[in-house]
Amino acid sequence: MLAGDQGVVSVSQHLDRSLLIDGLKALAAQIIVIHHLVSYGPMAASATQAAPDLAAWFLYYGRWAVQVFLVIAGFLTAQALCRKPSALDRPWSLVTKRYIRLVWPFGLAVTLAVLAAELARFWTNDPILPAPVGVVQYAAHWLLVHSILGHESLSTGVWYVAIDFQLFLLTVLLLWTSQALRWQGWAPLFIGLLTVASLVWIRTWQDWDNWAPYFYNAYGVGLLIGWLGLREAANLNWIRWILIAVIGVLCWQLVSTHNGRLTVILLTAGLLWLAGHPVGRSVGTLPFWEGRVGSAIHYLGSTSFALFLLHFPVSMLVNAAQDRFDWTSPVAGLYAMLAAWVISMVIADVFYRVVERQGLMLSRRIR
Repeated sequence: MLAGDQGVVSVSQHLDRSLLIDGLKALAAQIIVIHHLVSYGPMAASATQAAPDLAAWFLYYGRWAVQVFLVIAGFLTAQALCRKPSALDRPWSLVTKRYIRLVWPFGLAVTLAVLAAELARFWTNDPILPAPVGVVQYAAHWLLVHSILGHESLSTGVWYVAIDFQLFLLTVLLLWTSQALRWQGWAPLFIGLLTVASLVWIRTWQDWDNWAPYFYNAYGVGLLIGWLGLREAANLNWIRWILIAVIGVLCWQLVSTHNGRLTVILLTAGLLWLAGHPVGRSVGTLPFWEGRVGSAIHYLGSTSFALFLLHFPVSMLVNAAQDRFDWTSPVAGLYAMLAAWVISMVIADVFYRVVERQGLMLSRRIR
């Protein structure tokens, strides 16, 4: 094969995976939004009356969608860190870049949540509203240590951003330490052992749910699949056998515990692996994915993080309006939920273009 042909194949793989990843992120974000909308406030109560079975499904199963984000986060980390080992020569630069990319949109979204809660207090005292914010609590959110310090979250899902940063930091430290000690060849084994430890033991330690190892069962699987997909990576056979062992442990735990979250991890991992397989690549090149369908998937995937951050402030305000004007009928609940979803989508679009992209540009200035 010509070198130019290899380049075309690499680009094709990247585009196919982008389409799949954006699709998974978009779907997971929408499920999480609906999960939160049917969980809190007068909106949830009235909408549950209108569609009790559907609301109960999203209430119970919707939280599992976070596992999709964790697996994808690990996959993308491997693509970023394991493609060029020289990137680990400056680990704190990598960590700082990641922090800025996360905390810039996250901190502003938390600020909007605080303002939304204070406005909503004029119309409702529903438990959906967090207690008035303290200075230390607010600062702890910006530092991503609010859960560790035991502060009440100022919005739903904010724990995930802190865990995402911890997972990235832990992975950088593992890879950098392996490189500094000249144990690069053992790095996949260290990742695999931590993933297995999280699958078998750590995920059952409830008092560890504010720490990265608790969630490494999903993140590590994504990391190994992303690592295996890099043609330029060394020791691919070694990584393949480690991944097979980890997936074996995952299946064993799934059969033993019937844990739905593990099912989502396995399905997401399978789709990410398929994206790098010839069959998956051929599906990604079908004409169906071109044009408006593909553009819509990429758009929803790109704005998924902004939607994840901003839907709860909108939900607080819509719930407050329901309480204030006594819109408590089942039909009113469905209309309120639709309004909250549409407003969240619109604000997420603006937030992505104005705020999230700015955070990306700020992170690129770090050397």
